[in-house]
Amino acid sequence: MRWFSFVILAYVMLGLQIGLGGIAQFGSGQINFVLIAATFIAINAHRDPAMIGCFTLGLLQDIVGLGPIGTYALAYTTMAMLMAGTDRALAVEHPFTHFLVTLFGGLVVALILWLHGKIAAHGVPVPMTALLLGTFYTALLSLPVLWVLTKVRKSFRFRTGIGR
Repeated sequence: MRWFSFVILAYVMLGLQIGLGGIAQFGSGQINFVLIAATFIAINAHRDPAMIGCFTLGLLQDIVGLGPIGTYALAYTTMAMLMAGTDRALAVEHPFTHFLVTLFGGLVVALILWLHGKIAAHGVPVPMTALLLGTFYTALLSLPVLWVLTKVRKSFRFRTGIGR
């Protein structure tokens, strides 16, 4: 994976998250732009670069967010661990695949955030309905965003083949 392209993607998605985070909210659900970037990295990169990239995205989101450091990093790394290497089993350029994979990744992240809010004394409790609603909205928005990212996929130089 070309890390310069990754840095640009992380910068743009974190900027969208910071700038549109409060605006891109429908009811109690908030769109998570960084989750879309993490999903793109997780389904296209090899397992190790995907986990490093998703950990970095999560850590950056933790740093600019209000919650404790490490929650999103753990959630995105877990998501990458579950999804990396699935490109051989899925049609990664199909829009329905983008929707389902983002929905699955969002459910993993929502479960980890909800559990952290319930278990940790310093955690930020978030209602599960807000997390699920945000996951659904993020999955809907992932359709056009991942379509654009798929068109510029070559600039990331993801290696294809055996050994993912």
